[in-house]
Amino acid sequence: MSIIKAAIVDDEVRNIHILRNILENYCKDVKVIGEAQNIHEAAEMIKNNPIDVLFLDIEMPPHNGFQLLEMFPVLNFEVIFITAFQEYALQAIKFAALDYLLKPIKVSEVEDALEKVKRSKKGRLNELASILKDYVKNNDNAFSKIVIPVNDGYNVIDLKDIIYCEAFDSYTKIQLINNVSHLISKSLKEYEEMLSDKGFYRVHKSFLINIHHIVKIIKGLGTAVIMSDQKNIPISSRKKDEFFTQLKGVINL
Repeated sequence: MSIIKAAIVDDEVRNIHILRNILENYCKDVKVIGEAQNIHEAAEMIKNNPIDVLFLDIEMPPHNGFQLLEMFPVLNFEVIFITAFQEYALQAIKFAALDYLLKPIKVSEVEDALEKVKRSKKGRLNELASILKDYVKNNDNAFSKIVIPVNDGYNVIDLKDIIYCEAFDSYTKIQLINNVSHLISKSLKEYEEMLSDKGFYRVHKSFLINIHHIVKIIKGLGTAVIMSDQKNIPISSRKKDEFFTQLKGVINL
């Protein structure tokens, strides 16, 4: 088994020691070859010591982990982010389909993240750079795209091209314009959490819709919406009033 060369970047020495201890005692195929407590030390370390995976803390005042990644035009390593649940930063990571660990760090979660690294496409972070740059810009229009895994890598999708998301057990079908769809191994609830403030609404237990793709609303006993691909999607009775309130100011009713 080949050795995975790892580096840890965190502004708190205690957190570095905890993660190093987990890696040394539970992940025998991982060798920690460097540590740093700020992005400048980290950049120098990585340039001088090629690595396979970087465990990267997000918040390291006055900087953040995303700014470290901006220093590298090409990323030849995988990244596992570490966060104490900074909501905005965590949203960026989820949108980019990246791996992360929540503090306090658990052994099982480190092992799971490393298994994903072993299976992942080398240097995949380069494909996802636009999502991270949205975060670094830190503007109101950030997260206009989302990354989804496909058989040969990752697709970066404009949110405006998503018509609706449909639940299939623990999977989600993402229906796009031009009759394109993808089946993703994430629950509809996960996409609801990511997209609910981006013009998407959970109208039914099985459907999360992009309200900008509604072309017709059918009122009455069986309230429903017709989407831009002519899909008829029911609106659950308990969601109906809240849904129409949500639509005000977006489309004319």
